Amino acid sequence: MFSTKFFVCLITITLAGSIEAQTWNSNAGGWNTGYGTVYGTFGLAMATQNMYNTMQMNIMRANMRQAMINKWGLAAVEKAEREAAARGTSNGSTASNASNISLPPKPVPKYYGRFRPDPTVNSAKVLSDALGETPEEKRLITGIFTATKTAFEREAAPKGLKNNISGALTLFIITAVTVYNDKEPDEQASDVLADAINTAIDEIPEFASLTNKQKQGYYDMLIGFSGLLLPGYTEGKQNGDAATLKAYRELSGELIKLVLKISPERLQISNGLITLSGN
Repeated sequence: MFSTKFFVCLITITLAGSIEAQTWNSNAGGWNTGYGTVYGTFGLAMATQNMYNTMQMNIMRANMRQAMINKWGLAAVEKAEREAAARGTSNGSTASNASNISLPPKPVPKYYGRFRPDPTVNSAKVLSDALGETPEEKRLITGIFTATKTAFEREAAPKGLKNNISGALTLFIITAVTVYNDKEPDEQASDVLADAINTAIDEIPEFASLTNKQKQGYYDMLIGFSGLLLPGYTEGKQNGDAATLKAYRELSGELIKLVLKISPERLQISNGLITLSGN
């Protein structure tokens, strides 16, 4: 699919990006926030890092909530959450008389991760120019990005995750964890993770002040990275190619470190859901 040189260059770019992440680039006049030649603002860099810092607790809470839903049913859990909210126990928990479920009220969504698409953003070109060495590779990267984004947004739109950072980050994490562990989480994992990420974003006021262009650039980067992982991994699985699977596992690990600033070993699949362990 890609030349060996291209694949090596991609890993080199991701490694360079992780080393330089969130530092000032005098030539570009901006802050490094992800991959080699793409720069954002200090506000975006800080907002995303602060959000990552809250993800572990929010993923744990979302997984616990899903476990209660699996045991008691969604209606019972939502009833307990409404009762907790009515009692004003936003910092604690309460037990539903009906099912003895103890949990805090569900936070009211602020949707800080949503944005309106900016017509000046051309992420397909940015990705292809940054990563493509030949015209053929650039066309292929553009095609992969476009196809991945179209397929993702078709599924994401009914759930309110289109043009929403929560959706793109969920896609990236699910994809990267699957490729790295060579194991797929349960179908419900994406909804649970998206809920956790949305809550994590809403806890960071800086996200509310980011521009549509900043949010879209980050959103598209996550979709683009997901698209670069999926075709090669799928091809390796179909062909039983251990070398290809190993190469894409290494790449997914580097992308996890680049995007989330954590070791890929911290992201695991447990009971079908995504978990994020401590340092």
